[in-house]
Amino acid sequence: MGATPTVSLDEELAPFASRALDVAALLPKARWPQQIEVHAGKYLVRPRYEVSSKGRTRIAHVNVERGDLKPDAKIAELGNLLGKGYLLPAPILPRKIWRSTALPTPMATNQQDLPVAVIAYDNKGREVARRGLGDLKRSDSIAVDLDSVLNGAQLPGDYGHCELVYDFSAGGQADGWLHALFRYEDRATSHAAETSFGAHVFNTVLTYKSEPQSYAGPPPGLSTRLFLRLGPAPLDTLCHLIYPASTPWHGESATDIVLHDGAGKEIARERIAIACSGSRFWRYHETSLRRPGSAPAIRPIS
Repeated sequence: MGATPTVSLDEELAPFASRALDVAALLPKARWPQQIEVHAGKYLVRPRYEVSSKGRTRIAHVNVERGDLKPDAKIAELGNLLGKGYLLPAPILPRKIWRSTALPTPMATNQQDLPVAVIAYDNKGREVARRGLGDLKRSDSIAVDLDSVLNGAQLPGDYGHCELVYDFSAGGQADGWLHALFRYEDRATSHAAETSFGAHVFNTVLTYKSEPQSYAGPPPGLSTRLFLRLGPAPLDTLCHLIYPASTPWHGESATDIVLHDGAGKEIARERIAIACSGSRFWRYHETSLRRPGSAPAIRPIS
């Protein structure tokens, strides 16, 4: 990404056809954390990719770059009104088990720089560490090991979360489409998973260009419902909830975890409170929802 020349696949693909590409054959010098981008006009449905390492394979999807975005100079001036403004929250999973890594990714075809910083919070919403990454260029691919960001800082419960925010101290421009890839690796088995998230403005009285998107009307008309599958026994299900806030908001969330059976009937409910700018990591079998003698099926939790 950000380098020339590009490499082409010199063959045609028929409509509705698929083709497996070996990235190592096309780009033999590419190495993690370098990033690649696929140029295919508007002809391809979002492709998947596979990463094989140490006998394990994980599957994820290539994200979609936008061609209609331009830098917005006003974003750098909104700090006095919107606080952190656009922020991208992601879990720091329990550190004794998992290694958490963040990789900022350019997400607009004309984006040439990305001024960004990483902030780490404990589960109570207290900032424990911060690192400015400077004004990253399109050709930069900086994988941030969140262990190094924490630099010995302790996290109650051994977990927390990080937020990527715009940081204009080194200059640069922003378009409000801040994204990153996050990788989580089991320290003992090397099993890994990765996903990509995007930034929004969260929990503010003011709105800016349809942000926060979660408001169904004037603020604070916030209502969010998430659904989580449960696997069959003996599998357990884990969940990491984050309460992000661009400006100070309610001190704690009012979050209900609701268990439904396969027919959609509510059979149990538990109320939890998450601190503003904090998070909550939990497993299904650790909650009061797990009733003695019940056999867990695949049921949604909201």
